[in-house]
Amino acid sequence: MKSSKKLKPIASLAKQNERGAARDHGNVLRVLQQQENQLNELISYRDEYINTFNSAGANGISVIQYQDYSLFLRRLDDAIKQQRQLVTNGRADCDQSKSKWLEKRSRSKIVNKVVEKRQLNETRQQEKREQRESESQPGVSVRKY
Repeated sequence: MKSSKKLKPIASLAKQNERGAARDHGNVLRVLQQQENQLNELISYRDEYINTFNSAGANGISVIQYQDYSLFLRRLDDAIKQQRQLVTNGRADCDQSKSKWLEKRSRSKIVNKVVEKRQLNETRQQEKREQRESESQPGVSVRKY
């Protein structure tokens, strides 16, 4: 069996690994996008709530209403803080999955180049053999066009 054919299963496996890593990276990107969207929604909701609080405060509110607004704002701020941490972790996961994918991609390209070089060498060797065989046979002329 030719050495290029022996390497084809390895090249195929490297390509599968690359595709799997690319798929994983895509999933991590989608999760990060969802986390960022949720963070933006929380921030937007907090801003709207602050505007409502300020409007209500301008008309006068009771101490209990003020405490309720303040408590809810603190809870929103805590949720935003937690969501920011999720986004930070998600970005780190995204960087890691991207590195893994790029590594798998690089390996796949290297293996494919090795296979291509071996195929080229095998083709050249086959052509040389055929040339020698045709030259060694009497009465056969080789025309060049």
